Amino acid sequence: MESITRRFQICFPRLLCLIALSLLLSSAGHGQSGQKPEALTSLPCTTRTGLHCEIYGHGEPILFLHGLGGNTYSWRYMKEPLAHYYQVILIDFRGEGKSPKPHDKHYSLEDQSELIYQFIVEHNLQRLTLVGNSYGGAVSLLLAIRLCAETDSRLAKLVLIDPGAYADHLPLFLIILRTPVLGWLAVHILPPALQILIVLFQSYYDPAKITLKQIRKYAKPIASRGGRWALLQIGKGAIPKDLAYYIKLYPTISVPTLILWGEDDHVLRRDVATRLHDAIKGSELKYIKYAGHIPQEEEPGPVVCRIKAFLMPNIICPPQTQPSVNPRRSNGRSRF
Repeated sequence: MESITRRFQICFPRLLCLIALSLLLSSAGHGQSGQKPEALTSLPCTTRTGLHCEIYGHGEPILFLHGLGGNTYSWRYMKEPLAHYYQVILIDFRGEGKSPKPHDKHYSLEDQSELIYQFIVEHNLQRLTLVGNSYGGAVSLLLAIRLCAETDSRLAKLVLIDPGAYADHLPLFLIILRTPVLGWLAVHILPPALQILIVLFQSYYDPAKITLKQIRKYAKPIASRGGRWALLQIGKGAIPKDLAYYIKLYPTISVPTLILWGEDDHVLRRDVATRLHDAIKGSELKYIKYAGHIPQEEEPGPVVCRIKAFLMPNIICPPQTQPSVNPRRSNGRSRF
């Protein structure tokens, strides 16, 4: 409790600045136009699960699962580079993005995993590569355990990007969502743009890279009908009651596994990466420099290269170049 209180004391002055900025974000730019069209067009994607999905390219499938509060937009930099070689499938979890947000309580991690499993079976995905970030990484772990237990597994490879895997260290925003009364107040009183800005601020190594469009893309589903309810329920159900049972099954994941970790992840500790690396035998652990909790958005080039090198032989990723300013360590403060 003391550590949580201390984190609030440190963040409160910044929170005031973020509130002011969120008010500007809520009112600015709604009439902007002239955005460049997407380089790729999605193929028809229908599903009995009701989940929103997008499919790009052809070939063996790669299914991407986003983090808490995110949606398919989180993978915008992955589509074009990988769709030249694979069938890229993006999907919104129940209650997020453009997927349905019914007023019920079927939003647990197991519920989300079951829906994605149904999607995989419905579309008969074979030789599948599963990619999950943060909350999506936690869902990917449950799916990988289930798929690897099948006699004829559909799963070929697994990529985990800063995944949630253990309950002894939780992100502050997830703690808030799971706290009675406080979670409801945070979701219903704070403007969605501010909620997203706070999470992105904590998730980025360099907050200067956060964009207005990015904030709007993530805030809009929360502001939509059922969005706040769904977000709160997803947070409450983010940790399975039998998590200890699943943790014991991590070593049963038998497919080649790549763990990517933002070197400056301040949302999840680095020891989560090493513990998971030790649990999944034969897995690879690679760090993405100058990135926080969502490196696929902050440093997409190195992430794409690492995924390509994992999936295709003879690809060598060049060293990452150091940015001219180190925002997290310059005078011990970030740019905000």
